[in-house]
Amino acid sequence: MASRRMKQRNEVDIPVSSFSDIAFLLIIFFIVVSSLNQLTGITTQIPSGTKSDAPPTKSTIVNLHDDAISLNDQKLTLPQLRTQLAGLHLATRTGDDKVVMLEATGKVPYELYYQVITAITTSGGAIAMVEEE
Repeated sequence: MASRRMKQRNEVDIPVSSFSDIAFLLIIFFIVVSSLNQLTGITTQIPSGTKSDAPPTKSTIVNLHDDAISLNDQKLTLPQLRTQLAGLHLATRTGDDKVVMLEATGKVPYELYYQVITAITTSGGAIAMVEEE
């Protein structure tokens, strides 16, 4: 009789039916509490890609090659580029005269690319990206 009581005491069932509820609540808790990082950037207006039959006009071209910046084949630093763009009075221009073509070749650092795009948009220009085929 004593051995029968020992068997009954050793056979204890642990209730595990609420584990799924607890896991679900923990997942919801961590989703709500975790912070989500949002990407920040600038808003630009990209011109449409339609082709025109009109003869091409001389437009402003900014070239980025590795760490070098040039405006219409003239090598500049970033502050010089900003003053040159301000001197072009792009904000007062209309249509295609407002477009600044941006050509990037080589290994251009993202920070420099971002600074040049910011300089063009703050001076009132519209950006046209040029890509090699």
